[in-house]
Amino acid sequence: MTLPDPRTTRVIAGIDVGNHTTEIVLARIADGEVQPLRHDQAPTRGRKGSRESLEGAAVLLHRIEVDAQVHADELALSAIRPVDTETAPLAPAPSPRSPVRSLRRPDASTPAGAGYAVGRHVPLGELTGAPNDGPVIVSVDGDTDFEVAAAAITAAVDNGWSIAGVLAAQDDAVLIRNRIPLDCPVVDEVMLDGLTPGALVAVEVVAEGRAYRALADPIALCAALQLGHEQIHDVAEFTRELSDAPAIAVTARTEPPEPPAVDDDYVEFRIDGTLVKYTPAQAHAILRRELPGSVVRIRLRSVPTADHETAVDDAFFTDLSALDSGTWLRRGVADARGTVVALLAADHVEDAATTLAELTGRPARTIATEPEAAARGARTTPGLPPDSVVCDIGGGTIDLIGPERAVTAAGAGETITVAVARMLNIPRALAERVKRTPAIRVEGPHVAHEEDGRRLFLDSPAPADAIGRLCTRGTAGLVPFSTKLAAEEWRSLRLAIKQETVAANIARCLAAFEKPPPALVLAGGGALDDELLRTVGESLRARGIVVGRANIDGVHGPRFAVASGLVHLAAESGTD
Repeated sequence: MTLPDPRTTRVIAGIDVGNHTTEIVLARIADGEVQPLRHDQAPTRGRKGSRESLEGAAVLLHRIEVDAQVHADELALSAIRPVDTETAPLAPAPSPRSPVRSLRRPDASTPAGAGYAVGRHVPLGELTGAPNDGPVIVSVDGDTDFEVAAAAITAAVDNGWSIAGVLAAQDDAVLIRNRIPLDCPVVDEVMLDGLTPGALVAVEVVAEGRAYRALADPIALCAALQLGHEQIHDVAEFTRELSDAPAIAVTARTEPPEPPAVDDDYVEFRIDGTLVKYTPAQAHAILRRELPGSVVRIRLRSVPTADHETAVDDAFFTDLSALDSGTWLRRGVADARGTVVALLAADHVEDAATTLAELTGRPARTIATEPEAAARGARTTPGLPPDSVVCDIGGGTIDLIGPERAVTAAGAGETITVAVARMLNIPRALAERVKRTPAIRVEGPHVAHEEDGRRLFLDSPAPADAIGRLCTRGTAGLVPFSTKLAAEEWRSLRLAIKQETVAANIARCLAAFEKPPPALVLAGGGALDDELLRTVGESLRARGIVVGRANIDGVHGPRFAVASGLVHLAAESGTD
């Protein structure tokens, strides 16, 4: 047996400090060939790139070296960029690019009457003149008593006015409707600021027990408000939010929304070379349509790391109320208040290699960005189709790396975890467990209900705290996490969260590529989630993109892409 020449042999540790886990690959480099020796992972301690996270990496390295009975000669790192993922109480709003705007407050709940109508806006005080030729929508301001309003509307009808609907600033819809001789929709709690006399207004109140909403149809709404067909796509985005509303009051937007005040929270974009500030609520829709990297600065006082003006390279918002629309599950069985915010810091952690060298007593160097390392690691996958795009799904970021360009976006595995934790009101550690696997609803000490509708008999009696609850199977037995959700509902919600977070973000990133790749190869911890693989594959099927998993070095599966890539890059670059 010929022993490696120590003069041409060295042991390198590729260290990937992630937002959620830290992964290390230990390999021997002999004459430029990489010989993997050992690999392992551990939860990242503290914030990615902090001294605490690097101390955790040093402990993991020591453990691997003891197990492998070797000593790393040098450490290879990628440039570290932390991502912060939190829930913020942001109310979603239609895109500021939308040609229409809603007049009804988001929390309004007491309309009256039924049906839909379109007419010209006439304030209550102008009903004393000659009647208009066509139907009108009357508005009642917040200072007018409901009895006064009802009397004025009744008198106007007697004078020949054709009143098709009523808008009320206060919650007086039922009181007004009961006092007027008309069977028309009355929408209350509306915002009348900026609504000019003569403007076209479309209103609708859905009868109790009915599902049909005429004005949630983008074609119908464009026709009602006399909008051009070239705006129908923006109108369609707007009407998605109307599909479950009990009442609708919409008018055309005549001017752009007010920019945030100097002291308000904001999201600043660079669009077509111009810097534009929007409120966080307005930014929801724009973030999902603009390419990663369009956000340059943000201030969100509800997020600790962004409570002052913060430079960012990307941001991604997930509106939880979109998951509680009645499409996926019964409304109200999950807590859908708030928005999951993922922010990618603009600055790299400069001293990570220096700190790790100090902690380990070994030379350490930063040799690549995370996307470069992930791509190099993923391309060791046997049978990788040519011109494939690598998609590294980490805890904080999604990296898409093709032959000619790379895109990094905020919002990945941690976004799913935070959304699950928020909607189910459970700790993040438990959310991390339940987001990946099917659950069962325990109906009695011996009987449970599977997600596919089957009933099964338990091998041993269920504990008392599991009965009547949705449970995940843990190593120590059943772990309850919800009393409200049925097993089938949890499956629908779980898949919807993965679609609205990671799958939607990947689709946003792919828009940066000139043409769809033939295959998308998923790497990173997120790729181990079978449901996420399926969700991403389904969302991209119409584009003709095949979705599969990486198998790093032919042995690691999709994990360790960055850590292995660092080892290969170090082997190819030689020593400094």
